[in-house]
Amino acid sequence: MRVGGGHRSESADLVVVALISVICLVPFVYKAFHVDDTLFLWAARQIQLNPTDFYGFTANWYGREMPMSLITRNPPLNSYFLAGAAWFFGWSELALHLAFLVIALALGLGTYFLAARMGTQGVLAVALMVVTPAFLVSSTNVMCDTLMLALYVWTVVVWSRGLAEDRWLLLMGGAILASLAALTKYHGMTLVPLLAAYSLVAKRRVGTWALFLVVPVGVFIAYECLLHSLYGAGVIADAASWAATKSVRDLHHFALRTLIGLSFTGGSLISVAFFAPLLWSRKTLAVGGLLVGLVAAALVLVGNIGLRPAQDSPWVQWGLVLQMSIFVVAGIHVLALAVTDITARRDADSLMLFLWTFGTFVFGGIFNWTTNVRSLFPMAPAAGILVARRLDLLAGEVMPRSRWAVLAPLLLAACCSMAVAWADFSLANCQKVAAQSIAGSQQAKTGKLWFQGHWGFQYYMQSLGASPVDFHSSQFKAGDVMVIPMGNASLREPRADWFEQISEYECMPCRWVTTSQRRLSAGFYSDGWGWLPFAFGPVEAERFLIFRATRGIDVAPNDRQIPR
Repeated sequence: MRVGGGHRSESADLVVVALISVICLVPFVYKAFHVDDTLFLWAARQIQLNPTDFYGFTANWYGREMPMSLITRNPPLNSYFLAGAAWFFGWSELALHLAFLVIALALGLGTYFLAARMGTQGVLAVALMVVTPAFLVSSTNVMCDTLMLALYVWTVVVWSRGLAEDRWLLLMGGAILASLAALTKYHGMTLVPLLAAYSLVAKRRVGTWALFLVVPVGVFIAYECLLHSLYGAGVIADAASWAATKSVRDLHHFALRTLIGLSFTGGSLISVAFFAPLLWSRKTLAVGGLLVGLVAAALVLVGNIGLRPAQDSPWVQWGLVLQMSIFVVAGIHVLALAVTDITARRDADSLMLFLWTFGTFVFGGIFNWTTNVRSLFPMAPAAGILVARRLDLLAGEVMPRSRWAVLAPLLLAACCSMAVAWADFSLANCQKVAAQSIAGSQQAKTGKLWFQGHWGFQYYMQSLGASPVDFHSSQFKAGDVMVIPMGNASLREPRADWFEQISEYECMPCRWVTTSQRRLSAGFYSDGWGWLPFAFGPVEAERFLIFRATRGIDVAPNDRQIPR
């Protein structure tokens, strides 16, 4: 990583970058499909059947059958990639995770070249990005986030070089990559204002480069028109209206969303926090420690953490309070790096990193309809580069120059982030194992097999022949079996006079850290489950309740939701 070491060739650096990604991701290639993977896989299967009608089918995702165009809030490019990979290699978890490993490698290489172009240590920047929970968990799923971010980073690499060398072919290449990023996830459209601001500062005037930014805007508009033509409504407008109804309502809510956003930023990019002793003076570190105490005191005084009480009379859940306090201050630390970088350097690169970091935080952590790590993941490459640039700026004034001074926090961050990735791996596999065990049990053969809940559990249950409960139209016969995964969403409590519980299945994920459990306020995929992206603590087993219908039923099990 060149800290305290000699010069190393670029080819050797690229080998190291590839090895870092492969070593960290290969252990998870057998991870079961998880959470929103299901939506992308459904769309990919539809694309294989009809490539020009990617959302032309219905599905039950919210407890009733709906058009896919109303369910998903992401463009289809990631599903086209899945469809192509599955066409050649099949639909197995191994095949598709290996295909996404290639994307993760592309993201790492792009981050390396971007860091090198900014004059800093590319291998270190990549390593910092890889050993974050945001990268490791997102890159072991088959959702759109890693593909979008790979396209995002390569857009910046190609565009910045084209701008520096006045090469219109590279500028056009950057514009095309930006368009592809936007067709993978709408966050890709933030490249347009980001590149515009960067180019304006770099060139100090509006030039012909501005014309190329019309390309992604035009593609975006064309895609919206295509959606209107195919499905009668644009997903972009729908996503905006959804975010408006779910986002900030008042000053108190804004402060709360900011706090949650900081917690998710700090936790999902935890590797940055491990480098704090190398980046700041003892006085600054002491201020950080004081901030941790102040945040902890505020959480205790407020009396709640996420949707669970922090004061469980008469005891305070100090473990959750401490974790969230550290995450919040770690989030502030990430933003502080962007501020100090632009203050010290005042150039186009520092402006880009500042806008990249704060833009992602504001829209992903505060104004998005839900705060989750997926929305903050785009910050990871910028955060890694900011740490590397900060180390370069200090040049031995605060940090020691030995190689181990950098390797030690990197290894600690890797251990923490790999543990989180393993927790998510075990949680995903629990859903698959439970589906296979329940569907294959003798109890499931007494009648039709139904299930509530969605995500990866739904993918495997439906592949085994079970039917999702439609709370508006499902018809049960006496003897039918219904499964309720208690750690899932969109659940309804069955009526006692219609159903009897006949058994319960339990599966134990990682016992001491989790990415999704309400009791520990862990909500990696949605802050609706809690204010922490992940949490250390005693993890409960995943419970699956199995009921049998005692009579014929023509209506939903109940109107009452199972409380979170």
